[in-house]
Amino acid sequence: MDHELVFDIINFILLVGVLVYLYRKRGRSFYDERSDAIRAGLEEGRRALEASRAQLAAAESKLIHFEEEVAALKKRAEEEIAREQERMRQAADEEALKIQEAVKVQIQAATNAAKLELKTYVVERALSQAGGLIQQRLDDKNRRRLVSFFLADLKSKMSKN
Repeated sequence: MDHELVFDIINFILLVGVLVYLYRKRGRSFYDERSDAIRAGLEEGRRALEASRAQLAAAESKLIHFEEEVAALKKRAEEEIAREQERMRQAADEEALKIQEAVKVQIQAATNAAKLELKTYVVERALSQAGGLIQQRLDDKNRRRLVSFFLADLKSKMSKN
């Protein structure tokens, strides 16, 4: 049994020696490359983190400016709406004045037309009444006298020429 134990220990030492040899020859470079790759990945991750933080800061800055721009746009829009409302109110006032003037002109024209129509009606009625009175007062004797007076007046004017 002692022999077996010695062989087991020698085998174990050989196995450990081979593993140490392989580790030094190939394992170290593998682990060094692997650790370098891990370091490079960590460095790349750190740079990406810094870049994303810079982008986040830029986005937050833009967001702050965006909110300011939105407030400025809102204020400008409110001012434009107020100006447009004032312009529309003025235009409506001007249009109302034009309509009032047009109505005044139409009322004046209608009043003048009504006055003219009334005058025409009064004149026609007066002529009609005068004609009726003349016919009532002119009998056959007065007509002859009027015609002879007219003819005498006409003869006297003809003789002067």
